[in-house]
Amino acid sequence: MTAADIDYLIPGYDLGTGGISPAEVLGRGRNTDLIEDATVALAEARVRKSGVLEKLDQWAAEDRNTDGTGGRPAMISSRAVLTAFLLLARESSPMHVRRAALLLQVRLTPASQKLLGLPESDSELVLPSASKDRWYNNTMRAFQRMNSRMDPYPQERYTAKTHEMIQAILDAHDPVRSERYKARLNEFTRLFLRMTIMEQPRAIRRRYKKLDLSFDQTYVGTPTTRGFSHNTIKNKIAVERSTADFGKIAPGPVDAFAGWHVGNGERTDYQRHEVDQTNPKDKKNSGKVFDWGWVANLAVRVDSEAPGTKRFPTLVVAASLSIPNREVAEEAVDLLRSATTLGMEPGVADADKQYWANSVPGRLLKPALETGFTPSTEYRVDRLGVRGGQHGALAVEGDMYCPSTPAPLLNATKDAHDGVIDIATYKARIKSRKAFALHVKDKAKSSSANALLRCPALGPSPSVTCPLREMMKSATRKARPHVEPETLEEEFLDTICKKHSASFDLTAMQQPAQAFDYGTDEWEEFHEHARNTVESENQQLKASGDEDIETAGRRRVRGISAAQIIITLLLVNHNIRKIASFLDDEQRRDRKNSPAEPSPTRRRDRAWLNKYTKTNGDGDIRVRNTKDLKRSTEPQPLRT
Repeated sequence: MTAADIDYLIPGYDLGTGGISPAEVLGRGRNTDLIEDATVALAEARVRKSGVLEKLDQWAAEDRNTDGTGGRPAMISSRAVLTAFLLLARESSPMHVRRAALLLQVRLTPASQKLLGLPESDSELVLPSASKDRWYNNTMRAFQRMNSRMDPYPQERYTAKTHEMIQAILDAHDPVRSERYKARLNEFTRLFLRMTIMEQPRAIRRRYKKLDLSFDQTYVGTPTTRGFSHNTIKNKIAVERSTADFGKIAPGPVDAFAGWHVGNGERTDYQRHEVDQTNPKDKKNSGKVFDWGWVANLAVRVDSEAPGTKRFPTLVVAASLSIPNREVAEEAVDLLRSATTLGMEPGVADADKQYWANSVPGRLLKPALETGFTPSTEYRVDRLGVRGGQHGALAVEGDMYCPSTPAPLLNATKDAHDGVIDIATYKARIKSRKAFALHVKDKAKSSSANALLRCPALGPSPSVTCPLREMMKSATRKARPHVEPETLEEEFLDTICKKHSASFDLTAMQQPAQAFDYGTDEWEEFHEHARNTVESENQQLKASGDEDIETAGRRRVRGISAAQIIITLLLVNHNIRKIASFLDDEQRRDRKNSPAEPSPTRRRDRAWLNKYTKTNGDGDIRVRNTKDLKRSTEPQPLRT
């Protein structure tokens, strides 16, 4: 085959590069295939529908120090960069700026480049390598320009630093600016995730308007893995200052705003303005696994009314990135507040013991109740059984109980945990205990954490009888548990036994009130479904092949804000895949359940007869001999 023949088959092919085409050389062996215009238009439309572009313009105006005309217009816009990254996520390609630049340069048709407002190619006037560098530089500037509007922790991230430099960066940190820019970053993520929710067909969006969540944290790696501990940084600085030869100091950390994630064992939750004292080399942390990086806070949609069924796609509805061990409760509250903007009624919010069981009410429970979500969780072992109370009532695992509730019923969960009773006995006791729970007279409003409760022997539907209370005449006559008179001491009676009702502060309970009675089959079914769902989503998002949000090599940009931008776009792709898979499954079920249409009879079965069986395609006998078969090709009436 001659060079002319090869050039005919592969335009631009040059034998001077051996068996490698010029396109492969330009892309350094990476994919340079053209992307269809429809695919580009779809990704670009989703960027616009998110509303992020308007927010970026607003933030740029807020940060602008002067009212001047500005400099030269950017060669590549934020719209083009975000579209390129969405296209890379769709292909499961590495989310690298260099890949995005190559995509914008050579993988788009002229129509797609015009749609994104990209400059015309200068490949005829400039060497391909120089042109590629120009596209990369312009793409990187566009990304950094967008990132600078949302970065809560600005610093230099390209060189290793001494611990003294790290401390100087920490000292110069502006917490007020950080909080404002962190809110911008979370708003960026919220807008994109909301867009994916709205991409569902209207029938599915309206199928179930209640929003139940399960939220959790999962580890996300950083491009640089050398970390430090706030607990030992002063000692490190002293060692560095005592070292005469600066060249002997080992390279230190690069990013000052990351932390040690505990892979196993109990985790801490430092409040705002507290210093994280986590030290992997501490003796008390022996046996624990630590990784330097960040954590992704994810809220996934679950189903409290029909756990385990697939009535709607399992989507990530809220997300953010944060530093491990810091403000875990506050990050959870931000997830719940973000979810309330989706236009659905807040339902149940499930989480493990790291959240509801460990956080003080003022940090998580109270603001969560204000959003309208109801907790669902496990309790810590040291908080089982009676844990305080109000107005004479006893607080037991999320409910307020009559002070005369039998002790075996109050201690049922604790006895089951200690192995004193078996599961069957435990289930029977918590079912019997429910009769002694106070009745709700007036539910807590979304803006208040107080609820009006009354004695279980009062009201139109009393669940127990008590010598101190007179049953209403309209109450149904049936057998009820009875409060023993010897348990009542007149001089020690409190408000709940003397008045018709009392106001209870739900946030003052060590065990938060839950959507389902703790320990019941209903609670267990939902909690297991919610935990399995969020853990499954975490595994899918971290699995190699699609999103792979954990691996830092998937996104080489440095800094938590740049990482959240990339991970947000990966979550968008994840949700789109989930919606598409859900629709495909529904179509398969519809085809399977719909009655099959009879297939039309083929012409050869209608017109031709089998000379051996003397039948047509329907199996009917039409002829008696082969002479008739030769005489006509159409089915003949049976001869007599």
